Amino acid sequence: MLRVCDRLVELYLRGGLPVGGPGGAAALLDSYWLGRAERLPDNERQELYARAVSPGFEHLLGRLASAIADAARGDDDAVNWAADELHSNVDRHIDEPALAAIATLRAQLADALAILADAELLNAYGARDPWQLVDQLARLELGAAPDAGRRQALAAAGTVVIGWLATGDPTVVPGEVADAARSWLAAADRAPDA
Repeated sequence: MLRVCDRLVELYLRGGLPVGGPGGAAALLDSYWLGRAERLPDNERQELYARAVSPGFEHLLGRLASAIADAARGDDDAVNWAADELHSNVDRHIDEPALAAIATLRAQLADALAILADAELLNAYGARDPWQLVDQLARLELGAAPDAGRRQALAAAGTVVIGWLATGDPTVVPGEVADAARSWLAAADRAPDA
């Protein structure tokens, strides 16, 4: 998503982006460009992702999502075990500098999403939502096919599960966390016991 937004800014600066006057998309793109010194560059983002989403992270998140989805059958021990495993993995890979960078990245993602959700840009590319716009531009401009809608679904559901893991009691799984776990499994194309 951020690489696509960076590419949109490049296109805009070269006059190759079909946006109008000083308001709307142009104002968002200008602001994004002017704030570039406060954002993480691509190489730092990739390094942060590699650290935060360490090898095994997705597997452990999948185990936790499966355990939560299966908890309705009364297997609370599996939820506790999977929660402890994922929590330990995150603790090993996230330190204070990473937390500070994550806060910066979160703001950067919000700015990028505002650009990608702009009606003028969506209309210019015939996209129905930001995720379709990311897919189209990644294919056209970056030669990639990211399946942004699927990644967004994984991220949204994973955020709920990880948020619960960080602040919740692993012996009590709220309904919205169970729903998020099932959504994560569906987006990951995994059965609950996979």
